[in-house]
Amino acid sequence: ELGDLIHRQTLDWTGILAGGEVIPTPFSLHCVNLAQGIKEPVVYYQRSNDPAHVAAVKKGFEDIRRYIGLPTGLYGGDEALHGAAPTQGSELCTAVEMMYSLEEMAEITGDVQFADHLERVAFNALPTQATDAYDARQYYQQVNQVMITDHRRNFEQSHDGTDILYGLLTGYACCTSNMHQGWPKFTQNLWYATHDGGLAAMVYSPCNVTAEVAGGVRVTIAERTQYPFDEQIRFEIRIDGRKVKTAEFPLRLRIPGWCEGATVAVNGQAVASPGKGSVAEVRRAWRTGDVVTLRLPMEVAVSRWYERSAVVERGPLVYSLRIGEQWSKVRNPGKQIYGPWYYEVRPTTPWNYTLFEEDIRPERIAEAFRVERRDIGDAYPWTLENAPVEIRARGRRLDEWVLYQESAGPQPYSTNETANPAEEITLIPYGCTTLRITEFPLTRDLRKNW
Repeated sequence: ELGDLIHRQTLDWTGILAGGEVIPTPFSLHCVNLAQGIKEPVVYYQRSNDPAHVAAVKKGFEDIRRYIGLPTGLYGGDEALHGAAPTQGSELCTAVEMMYSLEEMAEITGDVQFADHLERVAFNALPTQATDAYDARQYYQQVNQVMITDHRRNFEQSHDGTDILYGLLTGYACCTSNMHQGWPKFTQNLWYATHDGGLAAMVYSPCNVTAEVAGGVRVTIAERTQYPFDEQIRFEIRIDGRKVKTAEFPLRLRIPGWCEGATVAVNGQAVASPGKGSVAEVRRAWRTGDVVTLRLPMEVAVSRWYERSAVVERGPLVYSLRIGEQWSKVRNPGKQIYGPWYYEVRPTTPWNYTLFEEDIRPERIAEAFRVERRDIGDAYPWTLENAPVEIRARGRRLDEWVLYQESAGPQPYSTNETANPAEEITLIPYGCTTLRITEFPLTRDLRKNW
């Protein structure tokens, strides 16, 4: 009854999402409120059992992607919802609240789509929006972010130009309160109990889980992986107890929607080749020392975004141009109330590159984008220096693409033509960057007749 009452008294999120009202209007929704409220129909679904509540949320996500979506899994929203331009702001509170909503929706439904979306936000938007030491954060981040300075930009709310600065209280202070919930709640949602006494891994990261299965037997599973940078995940199983030697229970593993050719092996023997977007199940009597190996092949893919720009992806990660960074710590001049100091970051290498139209054709991608992996051990991976994966590609400078209000100028429409020579450029995971180009305009190779 309490659930019914709260559902009646709150905003009609089911109607908003099913009716397409997430599309920005003069009285647009607030970016963080949307990230919080989008889970309400799925939460109420536990009471209603009406599939329309889940369908409304999926319709809302489709509209967000089509009209205001960003490749990080978020959307243009600097206070009110905005368009999909890659220099539009995306608030840190939106990232952590959207992660929490997706965690709840994955828990309730077991739906792979929600877990895929969760990893998209967690492994791209979240790491870049706070400093490595977590002593400062951005209020807004930009998908194409080429300069972080005290300057007004194309945002609905500009707090004396501090919106994208790294600081303690730059922009609004809400993000300082919210920034710390992202990783802990993500960690809490790496594993779920299942209705039949088993365990399910719906998102992946290095971790250990101890839980009761099969009517009360304690087991520990050590998850060993460098995912999301690497394709392989090992689950090492231990039965905790002197008298109990085995435990029969189902182990369920999510197969992402982007993954073709996944395989599951137990102690080196293949047991399943599940299809993408499914949940694989391995049910057996487990013993200490059993090892499950999940392989999720990651192929380079290219998606299209604002002004037909191209975004390079591999697995759950989005890749961005590696740009040299010059950090400076600036003492607040006193005219503002946004903390005693903040960081500015300026580029030391060029940023105005295009990709080649010919290179993103499906038959050319594997040759044109060369993946290089390196083992960084236990080092913190989300930095420019430690990026565990690099992708080499061809790029070309577009001279007319210049700064506008200290952001990348209006996105050039693909396809452009320019006579500048091709150069090798390096792409690294979005979450490892501070400055970046992520949505690339395209140019044609004028020297070849494709």
